[in-house]
Amino acid sequence: MPKRSLPQVSKTAGQEAIDRIVQRRRQVRDPDLEALESNDPAEHPLAVIKHVLHCRKVPDWVRSNDVLDALWVLGYVRLHCPHRPDEVEHLEHELLELGCAMQIAMIRMAPPLNVRSRQAVEHRLLRHRAARLGLGRSERLERAHRLSRTRPQDTSTEALWYDRHALALWETAAQLVAARSHADHLIDDEMAECLIGLRRAVREMQWPLSPAHYSVLREIGWWMQEIVDALQEDRYAAFREQLGEVYPAAATLAAGHHDARFGNV
Repeated sequence: MPKRSLPQVSKTAGQEAIDRIVQRRRQVRDPDLEALESNDPAEHPLAVIKHVLHCRKVPDWVRSNDVLDALWVLGYVRLHCPHRPDEVEHLEHELLELGCAMQIAMIRMAPPLNVRSRQAVEHRLLRHRAARLGLGRSERLERAHRLSRTRPQDTSTEALWYDRHALALWETAAQLVAARSHADHLIDDEMAECLIGLRRAVREMQWPLSPAHYSVLREIGWWMQEIVDALQEDRYAAFREQLGEVYPAAATLAAGHHDARFGNV
């Protein structure tokens, strides 16, 4: 089965990211710089990341750039340094939360995570939040849905989008689910889990359309976005090819649904 791809951060790139963090901290005379340099930062990359997270008495521009470089350092650690996976996952979550608090555009945090869109970064953050709450991976997007379950007003952008596109969203989701029956050998457990979640939501949908069904459409949209983002990865190239026109149709609908819910930002 295909495996999750890791950020391809070279040792040189990882060390350069560490150097940028240290140089910025020196430039602005970080009052905690002595603690950072008490051990060689190049030999203690996790300590550098923790410094970024916890030593915040520096200008915002320094903190914002440090978060982005710290994500690159984390990718370097995953590939080249001994580490505890749970600690690395925790640090990634903390960096993403800090990045959001600093109002860093999610698309800027995508490259060091080895994803290609702001939605993929958003979904990564939601999975971290679900894990912290003790929820299983199969519930990660359901939890995100429950946290924002408020029904949209009938005249909202989201409601108007459903009025025009709900049937296409549902039918395309059903096509994605059906494709699994001919492609089990092309997908891994992660993709199978997403398709199972999408299938459950598709089955819950009832017609004719009414505001009572918007929450189910919202869940369909979440699962479809997760699948579309994953399909961009090389490990799913064969599955993506087998989907044919279903893939671009799903990508268009997922993007439209996301923009209707959150705005095109």
